[in-house]
Amino acid sequence: MISLLQRNLLAKVIALLVATVLWFFIMNDQNPSIEGSFTVPLNIVNAPEGYKITHNVDEIKIKVRGPRSLFVAVTESEFKAYVDLNGIVEGKQSVKVQTVLPAGFELVETLPETLTFNIDKIVQRQVKAEVVVTGLSAPGTTVAKVTPALSNVMIEGPSAAVSQVTRVVGYVSLAGNNADFDVAIPLTAVNADGKEVEEVKVVPQTEQVSVALARGLSKKIVSIKPIVGSDLAANYVLNSIKVDPSKIEIAGEAKLIESLNEIDTEKILLKGFTKATKKDVKLELPPGITVTNGIVSVIIDIAEKK
Repeated sequence: MISLLQRNLLAKVIALLVATVLWFFIMNDQNPSIEGSFTVPLNIVNAPEGYKITHNVDEIKIKVRGPRSLFVAVTESEFKAYVDLNGIVEGKQSVKVQTVLPAGFELVETLPETLTFNIDKIVQRQVKAEVVVTGLSAPGTTVAKVTPALSNVMIEGPSAAVSQVTRVVGYVSLAGNNADFDVAIPLTAVNADGKEVEEVKVVPQTEQVSVALARGLSKKIVSIKPIVGSDLAANYVLNSIKVDPSKIEIAGEAKLIESLNEIDTEKILLKGFTKATKKDVKLELPPGITVTNGIVSVIIDIAEKK
């Protein structure tokens, strides 16, 4: 047997090499290596709890190379693209896209190769709940007292959004009421411009408010005087401050409002202001004096000293 195998050994080796080369030639000719692309959804693994995670792409394009016969048999669902957020920290982060390919395929490229993620921690903060009265009660009546059930509420959301919230507000409509009434009002988190901060949740979402109306009170239109703090930065100057509205109707006993010609705002602190700003402030009402809405807006014009 050994003698038979060794007979014409060189010819046999050459024949084997030629057969192998011919096989590779035929396979490459009949089943060549080609490239193709697949678009797959992005998966996120090891996402940290207690954070809001946002990113700019939801699908990844995977370009691969492999024998043509494999492309016929494979389905797009067999290709995977993912990012691993294990150990990621808060802030803006770039993360490399990882892939899982079926056997026999070679990765050419992924588009995009990296993604930008915003990692924002979910936080809570206690905020005072304010009630704003709108509309008019029945003729001959005025608001004597507004009593909210809550003084403070909790707000929750991404830290960047929570930091924008300056107050939580609920609106009570008088709507021609001629007697005391109770109403549940929704609460909204707003920024310094009075616009809702949508990503922030208020807990609880509603508040019960009692409104007491009074008859026989005198009414009077008076001016609103802004009270400004002295804490403006040294390299800035206050050009002007305007109140909107500039006048307001007050109600109370005749002897209380007879000599009252203006109502002060709470002290308006200017620390940290570096540009023109609009801010909501409360009115400082003397005892026995009521108004329909105790919150006004001030437009503060601040500029850097030249």
